[in-house]
Amino acid sequence: MTGQHYTHHDMNKLLMTGLMLALSGAGAVKVGVLLPLTGSGSVSGQAAQNGYKLALDEINRAGGVLGKPLELEFADDGSNPAKAVPEFVKLVTVDKVDFMAGGVSSATSIAVSGPARQYNTFMAWIGAAAVPVEDAFAGHPYFFHYHPWSYYNFEAILDYFKYLKRTKGAKDIAIAYEDGPFGSAGINDTVAAFKKAGFKVVMTEKFKTGSGNFGPLVSKAKAANPDILYWVGYDTDALPLATEIKQQGLKLGMVYGTPPSWPVGFEKNALADNIAGLSLWLPNSPQAESRKFVAAYKKKFGNVTEEYFAPLAYVNLISLARAINDAGSTDKDKVAAALAKTNMSTPFGPLTFTPSNKTKYQGFKSGNWLHFQFLSDTRSPVYPIKFAQKPIKYGR
Repeated sequence: MTGQHYTHHDMNKLLMTGLMLALSGAGAVKVGVLLPLTGSGSVSGQAAQNGYKLALDEINRAGGVLGKPLELEFADDGSNPAKAVPEFVKLVTVDKVDFMAGGVSSATSIAVSGPARQYNTFMAWIGAAAVPVEDAFAGHPYFFHYHPWSYYNFEAILDYFKYLKRTKGAKDIAIAYEDGPFGSAGINDTVAAFKKAGFKVVMTEKFKTGSGNFGPLVSKAKAANPDILYWVGYDTDALPLATEIKQQGLKLGMVYGTPPSWPVGFEKNALADNIAGLSLWLPNSPQAESRKFVAAYKKKFGNVTEEYFAPLAYVNLISLARAINDAGSTDKDKVAAALAKTNMSTPFGPLTFTPSNKTKYQGFKSGNWLHFQFLSDTRSPVYPIKFAQKPIKYGR
């Protein structure tokens, strides 16, 4: 015995507190979050999960959603369409989430488009840029897409390559692309657009992501002698490709990659030197909202991320929570109307929703991309020139 004595009033208070805790989940708004926490997209998925956790803290500190703490239910799609579908269905039918968020991979997003239509699910989706995803969700009344579609990404890439053509004499391009929807969708349009812009496409070669076998591909690229090697794949491909380029002594003006994420610690590897890519965001962005995000992220997790899926997930949940509160209910039509009116400052610049080619609610577009190079162990913005922190390193 500790010698403490509880009065009748104390006991009632304890019982009431316990009852309130038990009931706090009742009627709370639940958001299901489907992410690749394992598999080829896991770097993006884990970064996004941190962004969601940071946003959840902020939302609940500010009073939650509809007067109760917001709840998140995470599920791992394993970067695998066959796993994504049952996880999605479980979140919607068993966990009975009110809204769905997440979505990094194009292949898994195409796979869940069937159940999303079947259950008329409200989707606040952060990734999945391939055009077949846009086709799959065309006409869906509750599909909000935050990440730029691949044609917006390509607009930004083409603009940069034209700059390299004008200033560095780049004219020959070799293309290496993964054989899934992310790499393969629109490859013919990509080739045609490069040609229309005055480039010569000297190689187009597909590969299996995660295979690590780039020997034959790099041999072909060496024979084609391009100025730029443009590769479309995932973070698991970056190091094997860079290793093979070094081993075969392939000399290029630039290696330019478009993975959604880069391998953890890749910037510290000498093989990464001068490799270029694009990002929606970098932690050294001078924007006020970006500085606030970096400070909050560092406070919670003890480090700084360079993966743009972290702030993208953060913005995704903050904007969805605001819309639910503005709607005053979880009614999908009311929340969609409120989210459609979004005009908020974010680490990427202003977020608004306007129609894309086939979907009603598209968030960020081509003007949000930054091009960087791995220089001095960090991702340094090099283009657009007004955002450049270091000059472009070109090997020819």
